[in-house]
Amino acid sequence: MAAVVGVGAHITSATERQSQDEQEIRALQARLAEAVSAGDLDRVMKEYALGNELFVFDSDLPRQHTGWASYKQDWGNFVNSAGDVKYEVEDLGITVVGNAAFSHSLAHVIWTGKKDGSHHEQLMSLTDAYRKIDGKWLIVMEHFSIPVMDGKAVFMASPNKPD
Repeated sequence: MAAVVGVGAHITSATERQSQDEQEIRALQARLAEAVSAGDLDRVMKEYALGNELFVFDSDLPRQHTGWASYKQDWGNFVNSAGDVKYEVEDLGITVVGNAAFSHSLAHVIWTGKKDGSHHEQLMSLTDAYRKIDGKWLIVMEHFSIPVMDGKAVFMASPNKPD
């Protein structure tokens, strides 16, 4: 009986830890959305791993970035060209395995071009990979994508939802 109780306690502990890790990653995504919406580049970049460990497939050109500095420049270009930004994370699903995790979500972004006042809106698919580094979850890989139909990007395609 003692062995069964011990195993049960271990499983409960792992489940509680996973729940805490998922909550921390949800909080990371919320902070990131707030920072993007506020146009705060320094806060945006706090959620990504430093150095060359970070790898990103982007939805626009250049289509990939290797390293934190390269991606900071890309986010900086967006922050400097976009006003009245509203960034929301929708349908966030998270899987945690030890000190690694991944998530899938929809990134809904609405903004006004600072240069010409043009209105933009995109609903992108987003996959993130995370590592827990020095006790903090950080994004180490990111992949934005936009669906294509007849060779053209479809910026507001809604996903099919299961019944």
